[in-house]
Amino acid sequence: MLRQIAALPIRPSADGSPDVYLVTSRGSGRWIIPKGNLIRGLPPEEVAAREALEEAGLVGKVQARPIGSFEFQRIRSVAGETCLVDVYPMFVERQLKSFEEMRERTVRLCNLETALAIVASKQLAAIIEQYAAEFSAQRLAAGE
Repeated sequence: MLRQIAALPIRPSADGSPDVYLVTSRGSGRWIIPKGNLIRGLPPEEVAAREALEEAGLVGKVQARPIGSFEFQRIRSVAGETCLVDVYPMFVERQLKSFEEMRERTVRLCNLETALAIVASKQLAAIIEQYAAEFSAQRLAAGE
């Protein structure tokens, strides 16, 4: 089984609820989060940050611990190989106007309801929904 690392890019909306950045996959055009293969010598959270920067132009802080994992079938691999993706939350500070894969992908900032409706994986949707609830609870506890 192939392992990958993903960033779950979130930023608070004007009302404090979480908005989620999604990107399209290059092959199928399905809505996903930025992800990629492990890079030797880099901690997973730095890989997640790099993927978010390359795929969506996102800059921010990635937490050092994953919040969950999901599986998917790689479409472009031999015999539909299964891939396990560890998801690291990312607090987005800004989005660059120009980034490496901007001509290969579409980036969309979605409210939670839209993100859950369009994301390609039900497992990923569950991770997003759970983290969004924690995000909102943390912001309430902090008085934001």
